[in-house]
Amino acid sequence: MKVIRILSLFLLLILLIPNLSYGIEDNSRVYLIVINKLTLKDIESMENLKKIIEDGSIGLMNTRGVSGYTGAESFLTINSSRKSSCNYASIDFLPRELNGSIVNKSFSRLIKLNKNNKFSPYIGAIGDNLHSVGLKTAIYGNGDLINMPLKTAALIPMDSRGLVDYGNIDNITIEDNDYPFTIKTDYKKLLSEIKNSSANLIVGDTGDLDRIYRYSDFLSEDESKNIRERILLDIDSFIGELITILKYDKSLLIITSPNSGDINVDDNKLSPIIIWGNGIGKGILTSATTGRAGIVANMDIGPTIMSFLKAPMDNMSGSQIKSIRKNDINLKDIIEYSQQINTTSKVRYNTLYYYGIFSMIILSLAIIFLIAKIRLSGKTKDITKVLFAMILVFPNIFILVSIFKPRRIYSFILILFTLMLLSLIVLWVTRKSSNQIINIVSISIVIIILDLISRGSISKFSVLSHDPTIGARYYGIGNEMVGLFLGSITIFSIGISKRNDKSLIPLFLLGISVILVGHPHYGANVGGTMAFIVATVFYVVEIFNKDKVLNLKRVFFMVISIILLISIMGFIDIKFNRNTTHLGNTILLTKNNGLSYLNKIIFRKLLMNIKLIGNSFWTYILLLHMILHTSIFYFKKKNNKILTAAIAGLSGTIGGFLLNDSGLILAAICMNLITAGLYLEFVE
Repeated sequence: MKVIRILSLFLLLILLIPNLSYGIEDNSRVYLIVINKLTLKDIESMENLKKIIEDGSIGLMNTRGVSGYTGAESFLTINSSRKSSCNYASIDFLPRELNGSIVNKSFSRLIKLNKNNKFSPYIGAIGDNLHSVGLKTAIYGNGDLINMPLKTAALIPMDSRGLVDYGNIDNITIEDNDYPFTIKTDYKKLLSEIKNSSANLIVGDTGDLDRIYRYSDFLSEDESKNIRERILLDIDSFIGELITILKYDKSLLIITSPNSGDINVDDNKLSPIIIWGNGIGKGILTSATTGRAGIVANMDIGPTIMSFLKAPMDNMSGSQIKSIRKNDINLKDIIEYSQQINTTSKVRYNTLYYYGIFSMIILSLAIIFLIAKIRLSGKTKDITKVLFAMILVFPNIFILVSIFKPRRIYSFILILFTLMLLSLIVLWVTRKSSNQIINIVSISIVIIILDLISRGSISKFSVLSHDPTIGARYYGIGNEMVGLFLGSITIFSIGISKRNDKSLIPLFLLGISVILVGHPHYGANVGGTMAFIVATVFYVVEIFNKDKVLNLKRVFFMVISIILLISIMGFIDIKFNRNTTHLGNTILLTKNNGLSYLNKIIFRKLLMNIKLIGNSFWTYILLLHMILHTSIFYFKKKNNKILTAAIAGLSGTIGGFLLNDSGLILAAICMNLITAGLYLEFVE
């Protein structure tokens, strides 16, 4: 009997021990070293950090919070793994006891700031998830100024009560008259605190680089450079000593700048991030959030910490950062990659703006010609055709520029104008060809399909593609490209319908487009998919609609078909896709949070479109399109098949406009192509 009791007790212990030790069984630790305002150019002079890159992985991180790339909200976004609002008035960390926990006395302000945040962040997600499995957090260091305490790094490990388990955020700096604000981080003390900490997540704030950024207005260029070099040397020496005390198999070291780098050194909004430790080989970083090699988001840091420490990822929107092994990668490659992204981001607005202005001028001339009943002939007709054809060609030029990967603005301009000149020559030579327009849009369709299949490899650095510095979308097809794709297919369908009004090629193309734009591994664009579904359903209904009357029954059928197709795609995304796209995430979050979450999304999309309508030049382009379309349909003899293709495209445009948070751009680019194609058809 005694033997049975002993055996029973032994078995009970075997069952209990794994549960008691969950999350802390291997004493793994994550070290997050904050070097705020660090740039890639700074790393060139940091030998110890470069050695870590040689053994680990490097990437670029989007630092955006709700409204910008600097300030406290970038730190809080890391904590919540969702874009968060924060200001310095909501940060007031104080120690509760000597060498014990610290608490944010202004935590309630953080909650109020994010009460109506459309991203619904859970403030304290990192701290809560770690505490739920018995793990501890710590913060050492600060970014204090003379009369302004800056404990922003303490936001990162904080829980939902504003607490961090351990920390030293006051007695960690020394006075030094040669440093900004006469304050310098005591790196020996910082190293000692980190070394002796018993926490599982240890955040260390170096502070000094942030201080010189704030002090730069009081320094000459040479003074700023000299002090910066000393600070970088201090930080690099600290990192060199830190790496010697870490156990590789039990450690994950993350070094980054939560804010974008110092604009005086490098104006790229993406900051460097370096990760070293168990499971991280030599290469570049990526995550399912971005789906793009070399780029991660600040909201990915939390899930990465949780994954390494085997803690839950509750209330987190980001994804684990992973390493793509590349033995030939070096710092120079990342710098060039950063320059390419930064150049595209800088020229993006102006390029699209001047394309819009060009379109407005040509559209206005067309309206005058139509209303005044001016008959075009000879060279006037040829020039008009070439100018309208350029509206169709320009988007292709914007994509092809990407292949050359320009790293400077002047190289972008040179490539752009060279391609423009070549296009004008080709258009003028082929101006008499009856296939000119269909050939142009065929090229557009082929380029976009190849780009989708190759997961954006062609358009990666195009002004029509997504901008990683904005962070609204990192992968798949953006709204600008959706507009180009839908517009090109519409014009192609019109051309095919002229030759063979029974052809099913337009329907086939629309069907393929729905799959490619909606597929999670290719387009992954929910709003764009809806736009194509609307166009496809309308086209199918109109083909079989012999009396050409759009009654309530047919409208109801179209709405049900659209909802059914979207539901099927959502089911496939959730059921078979390991990393669900926006559609799957939206369905899951709506299921968990109720219809209020869906209402927030709808409200956000409507608000964004209203904002764009009031402030964007694309609004004026759309107005011109409406006038020109009305004029064309009024003066032109109607061809039912051509009309069906055109209206299907217009229906998709309206759907894209209503169902996207930047649908105005999608609609304007799509209408640009449809209007240009229809007018050229009218001129002929």
